Amino acid sequence: MNNSVKEKLFILFAIGIYFILSSCKWEQDYKRAAFVSMQPDTDLILAPYPFNIFDREARDAITLSHYSKEEIKNILAEHELSWDQLNSDWNLDTEDEHFSKEVNYTSHYTQYSYDTEIPIWMYGPKWFENGEYSDEIFQQHIPSIYAKILNYKFINQLPINKFDKIFKKTNEKPEIIVTIVVDQGGRQLYKAHKGAYPFLETMSLNSAYFKKGKVIHLESHTAVGHMAIGTGTFPKDAKIFSNEIYTYVDGKVNHRQVYQGMNQTFDVSELQSASFSDEWDLSQNNIPVIISQCYANRAAVGMAGHGKEYKQSKSAKQMITPDADYVYWQDAKKLAWSTYSNAFQLPLASQKYNLYPFYLANKSSINTHFDAKNPIELLSKIHHFQASEFQVKMDGALFRDTIEETILKQNKHIDGITDLAYLTLKATDAVGHLYGWETQEAKQVLQATDKEIETIFDFLKKHYGDKFVMLITADHGAAPMPEISKGLFLTHETFFASVNELLPESERNKVSLINWVTHSQLSLNKNLMKQYNISEDMIIDRILSIKVKDRKFFRKIWKRNEIPNVSF
Repeated sequence: MNNSVKEKLFILFAIGIYFILSSCKWEQDYKRAAFVSMQPDTDLILAPYPFNIFDREARDAITLSHYSKEEIKNILAEHELSWDQLNSDWNLDTEDEHFSKEVNYTSHYTQYSYDTEIPIWMYGPKWFENGEYSDEIFQQHIPSIYAKILNYKFINQLPINKFDKIFKKTNEKPEIIVTIVVDQGGRQLYKAHKGAYPFLETMSLNSAYFKKGKVIHLESHTAVGHMAIGTGTFPKDAKIFSNEIYTYVDGKVNHRQVYQGMNQTFDVSELQSASFSDEWDLSQNNIPVIISQCYANRAAVGMAGHGKEYKQSKSAKQMITPDADYVYWQDAKKLAWSTYSNAFQLPLASQKYNLYPFYLANKSSINTHFDAKNPIELLSKIHHFQASEFQVKMDGALFRDTIEETILKQNKHIDGITDLAYLTLKATDAVGHLYGWETQEAKQVLQATDKEIETIFDFLKKHYGDKFVMLITADHGAAPMPEISKGLFLTHETFFASVNELLPESERNKVSLINWVTHSQLSLNKNLMKQYNISEDMIIDRILSIKVKDRKFFRKIWKRNEIPNVSF
């Protein structure tokens, strides 16, 4: 055999190994995520085929989304999808660069790259070595990085030795650490709209920039990602493992939002891990100011932690009078900002940011895609408001005003004690769900978000000079719109009905073989299974047989004992 033939065989062998490893990687990612996320009563882990969405019933409303032909071609190529096929499916009879299409909505929760790849920028020239780093980094590492900067031993500390190269040697501590989360701002959003985020592109050169950030847990959802950023723990420990949990009650599918509590009351005790803010504030005798803002409470609480409720449980030993942190979100029904007063407090600045007056004051300067003639009409279009530049501008302005009110005017920015401020800019998530992150609407919101981050940065430079740290990241990415990817949509109603077909027909509308299910985890009713002689394998086979549009929805189902232990 001559050398030329040997070289060709070696290349073919290498290619074969590459494809084998690539095909296994998604399983490895899922199993690793499952291990750090499984609850005590989790029995099965569900993995759909790529692009498929397992979620609640789709919205009744259809949204008209707008696209750039050049950008959509790049997105399709990125995900190995065909422009010719899309062009044929959509019947696009246009030579124009821009076109429109009615779509429903998309979501996120999987371990596929479009949901899990996130960037992380860490700005702080006194503390970080600028550069682009290729190390895999998780959201859970963020509190440990803060702890190292502050020379503080955090209760949920993770090993971060592999990141030693990013730290400068200094004993100086920042006056404030600001964490900004661009919701649904995974790498897929930035790849889709190159040139739409000039400030963050500059930040990539002026910070410790990690382009291979990874959502390592199930599920890639807002509540879980923000919990990871806030506590540094995993869902198996923090018990925050989805945005909502689905059960079967009185013959219908019911879902309960995280932190909602069993009796429809707000319950921060669902978060069973201390946050970095909880611990840092107590360690400094409640001197630090803690701010956490997002229009969704599951994000604001996940980053801030338990506030006064946690401190009350600890302060007796330390003889500290607990204070209430500034943790707040929108009450959409009241078109105003709100909080949970047992644990947190509202900044006075929030009173200036009721939604309808803000809309009226800014609508002449914002190119938007909706109109509201009165508060009731705005309430009916609240998702459009939250998916627009209105929300971006409001979030940034309120955040800066809150820092000014609670820190600057109190001269706490020069007290030598590091304050912690968290902000989630969530309009990128709302527009991604509503219109699709591939759209011109999403590009417009991304541009506004980038500009707002720059404004916050300039604000911090003005008041703090070089004595601040700013970290920017995301909680998750998102799947392409199903109309683009040909992804399938499966509702929880259909899922429950399909599994319960294993029961006698007379029982199917009364009880369920499923105790609860999220989007990736499932707990079984073992007593009911025993009563009707239904095995776990029978249920797995039934789930794997579920089809939508004659295509199988789920790619793999793992039993609990098939998930290996993982160490970090």
